[in-house]
Parts: sequence; C-alpha cells; structure tokens
Amino acid sequence: MRTQSYPSDVTDEQWGLIEPHIPVYPGGRPRTTALRDVTDAVFYVLRTGCQWRYRPKDFPPKSTVGRYFDEWRHNGTRDTIHDLLRKKVRTAERPYSPRTTASVDSQSVDTTSGGEERGRDNAKNVDGRKRHILVDSMGLLLAVLVTAASVDDAKAAAELFGRLDEQPMGKVRRVFADRKYHNYALYEWVETNARWELVIVRRPDGAKGWVKLPRRWTVERTFAWLGTCRRLSKDREKTVRSSEAFVKLAMIHLMLNRLEPKGGDAEFQYHTVA
Repeated sequence: MRTQSYPSDVTDEQWGLIEPHIPVYPGGRPRTTALRDVTDAVFYVLRTGCQWRYRPKDFPPKSTVGRYFDEWRHNGTRDTIHDLLRKKVRTAERPYSPRTTASVDSQSVDTTSGGEERGRDNAKNVDGRKRHILVDSMGLLLAVLVTAASVDDAKAAAELFGRLDEQPMGKVRRVFADRKYHNYALYEWVETNARWELVIVRRPDGAKGWVKLPRRWTVERTFAWLGTCRRLSKDREKTVRSSEAFVKLAMIHLMLNRLEPKGGDAEFQYHTVA
C-alpha cells in the first residue's frame, strides 16, 4: 500500500474519468495490483523524466507497470481515454462550436542512445527523431507521428494525415501549415484524400527572429505544453510507438488537469483563447 503521494498523481476526481474505460477481463486470478497506482507510476515517469527502474519503490514493480503500459497501448485503451477526454474538454470549454480549422507542425528532438528511426535534421542541428502533430483550434491533439529527424515534413504529413480517419474532422475546412509543407505531392494527396484545404502560412517578407503567425501559434503552444513533461525533453524511447504513446499520455495528463484542476497547482492551469 502506497504511503507517499506525488504531484503527478491523479486525484479522485481525475481517476473517476479514467477508471471506467480501463478494460476488465473476466476469468483468471483476481488482480492484486491497483491500476490507479500503475497510472500514477506512468505519469510519474512522464513528468519527472526518470528511468523506469529509478521510480520510487512504493509504486508497483517495473515489470508490472511496463506490462500495463504496453497492454493499454496495444489494445487501444490509451487512445480511447485520450479521445474521450478531448471530447469532454472541447464540450466544456467550447460547447456547440465545431472544429473548422486545424494546424500541423513538427518538432525535432535529440534521442538517447539506441532505438529505431534515428536521423539528423541539419536545419535544426539535431540528431534524433521528429514529432509530427496535428491539433485542432484549441491545441488539442488529433494525430501524432514520430519519425527519424531526417524525414521531410511534407513527406511525413501524408502519413500523419492518414491517421485522421477516426478523428472528428467532418467540419474542418482548413489545415494551417508553414512553408515546410509547400509540396506539390502533398497538395495532390490532400486533394485526393481529404475534404479540407491545406493552407500555407508564410512569414512576412523581411521578418527576422520569431514571428507570431496567424492561426499557427496554436500548434506551437501545444509543443510548449508537451515541454512541461521532462520525459519528452529528449526522445528516450527504443521504439517510435512508445514515443507516440508518451505524447498522448502527456495530453491525457494535461486534459485531466483542465477538467479537474488540482487546487493551487498553477503549473497545470492551461487556458485557451482560440
């Protein structure tokens, strides 16, 4: 039984949003591990960035936490919880307001040693991987794809967009992107496969340094949200599937704290103005 709590732990109210969607399989031996403790262990690793074996000993064993982490990734539990929480956040903050725009961008990050899909992004001077995300007008995640950092953004975009089939894109009319996505093969893919328009937002002529671009700042803000999780400061995963899983877990943790804020924890008080 755990005697220590941590800032990354879910509250009773937050656990109430998660628990109903974790599958329970009939038969077999009775479960002896508290799934809430497993969830807290995963969020502890996500928020602190520590290695699995360095997590506090009052959490369940590493093998147990890892088994559930893999199971929930493969059986769709993580995706189900993410999508349901996203719907709740959107309904609570923007009721009766359908998505009509979205934004796409990528982020190159260094990797630790080992693992698949690694490369060099010469433009960013990064050896590692690249996170491609597409978010709605509130900055909520619609799709994520992790590739080697050497992969061209426009080339990866077609695969990223292909992951939107079961996402709420029915009323989206425009997806905003920067000039990295100016690619005629990508335009052809969008015209053939999508019902929305890809809009390239360009920097003003002569502009220097960082410039706030119309409707593009939402995806940059989402990357900033992800940056609060030390596990994501580098890509520390052996597989890209685990990398994508931690991105979605970060958004789950974010949305839990938007739906059921922790009293006095200003770090989690995210707001949107979109």
